[in-house]
Formats: sequence, C-alpha cells, structure tokens
Amino acid sequence: MIRTQLGQYNGSAKANLKTNANVKTNANSFANVGCRTIAFAVMASLWVCTQAYAADQVIPTDNSAAEQLSASPSVLPSAEGLDTEDAVVVIVNTAFVDLHLGPNRGYPRKTSVVKGERLQLLYRRGNWVQVLFRGEKLWLDDVHLADLLNQDQTPYLTTTDGMTSYQQRSWEGSFLYGDYNGASYYQVSAGYVFSPIVSTELSAGIASGEQAETQLIELSVYISPFEQWRLSPYFGIGGGVVRTNPKTILVQTPDRTDAIASAELGVKYYLSRNFVARAAYRHGVISTTRNENDESITWKLGFSVFF
Repeated sequence: MIRTQLGQYNGSAKANLKTNANVKTNANSFANVGCRTIAFAVMASLWVCTQAYAADQVIPTDNSAAEQLSASPSVLPSAEGLDTEDAVVVIVNTAFVDLHLGPNRGYPRKTSVVKGERLQLLYRRGNWVQVLFRGEKLWLDDVHLADLLNQDQTPYLTTTDGMTSYQQRSWEGSFLYGDYNGASYYQVSAGYVFSPIVSTELSAGIASGEQAETQLIELSVYISPFEQWRLSPYFGIGGGVVRTNPKTILVQTPDRTDAIASAELGVKYYLSRNFVARAAYRHGVISTTRNENDESITWKLGFSVFF
C-alpha cells in the first residue's frame, strides 16, 4: 500500500512538472510572437514616417523662396572647362576648410582657407568641388559646402538629396531585429559621430530563446572609410556585459553575468531625409568562469534615424 501511494505521488509530481514545462513553453512562444509583432510594427511605422515626411516636402512657390533659391545656386555644373567668370563666390563660415591638389583625400593638402576668406566654386566631380583660391585651382570636399555663405551672408544652398546632412550628422539612433545564437534578437542603440569616418555607439539588446533569455549592453567604436557612398561598409569593435537568465524548470541554473568582446562588420544604405537602412554581422567572445569561453553570433537588420 505504501509502495502504491509513493508511485501515485511520483506520477502526479512528474505530471505537474510536465504541465509546468508545457505552460512555460507556451508562454515563451506567445512572448516571442508578441516581440516579433512589435518589431515588425515599429519597422513598418518607420517606413510610413519616411513616406509621409517625403510627401510633406513641397517645393516653395512664393516669390521670396524663389528669389532665395535663385540667389543661391543649388547645383554646381559637373562639366569641366567652366569659365571662371561664371564661378560662384562664397565665404568660409567655419574655422577653416582644407583644399587638396586633387579630388580625393589621397591627394596632399595644399592649403587651408580660414573663416571670412573668399573662394570661387567652379564645378563638381563626384563628392569634390574644384575651387579657385588666390589664382590656383584646388579641390574642396563637398561636405564643407554647408560651411559656406553667399556674399549676402545667407547660407550657401546645396543639393537637397540629404547626403551632405547624412555625412555631417552628429547623433544617430537605431532599432534592429535579428538572430542571436538561434534566438530572436532586438536591439536599440544611440550613437555619436565624431567625424565622417569615426563614430561610437551604446547599444542594449535582448535575445529571447527557449532555453534562456540573454541581455547585452555594449559600447562600440565604428570606422566607415567610405561614408561618402550611399551604400557604405563599416566595421567596428566593442565590449560590454552579457547577462544570461536560464528558463529551465527541472534544474535550477543560476543567472550569469559575464564580459563580452566583439567585432562587427556591416553596411549602411542612405534612404532619404534622415533615415538609413542598416545590416550587420557581429561575432563575440564571452569570458566565463568555466574552463572555456562561449561565442556569440548575431545577425541584425533595421533602421537608423540621424540628427
């Protein structure tokens, strides 16, 4: 009789554990579906915002706006041999701008034009503008066009494709969705751009899988050697902490907090206005207290908004 009661007790205990595990699995499945729904809703909202913002940009029709546009030529000619009498005279409105011997940073810097000095814009070649300064034809990176004034002290207007604003951005926020070691991954980040080439980013991400939930916080430094391209590659390194919360029922495993070092390779594509598409692959090494370290592989895709 005692053996029968023990058998019934063990059977009911196993059934309860199995029921709890099923409930936990179903809850995790519902949570994953809900997170994916939220991620897709946010991405769709960003796309709608880009379309709505673009639709609101109406070409001005009033006389004052037309006069302002005519007084500040927006597009430089791209053909060589432009007569210097037709050149646009502008004034430098920043501490200084560098002039190079050719239309590439690989050419040596010839001189610098300081604030208040005048130069003439001749024509554009790619992302560079040939200028006439003190009787010599040199080249100016077009990112500095936003640092120029017309002779009437109004800002010099350049093309409205947004690339100049993108290259001169200071802050950038991102939302990305992807895969972290087979689990759904969501990340938000904020970054500061020191120069068109160097930037830093603080990110927070969460990966929700069947066995565990992982939270990551990392600080990264990125290098973008071809930021003037609409589709530009980048790479970076970073480090931070990763916290793992196991979801096991039968065996109680303690939460773990470990250090992580990682490297990332990705691409950015400038869409329009203040929006950028972004895709990346990130590989990390997690330092644990065990005899061997863990590795992490992350694929992510999303949008960035810059200011």
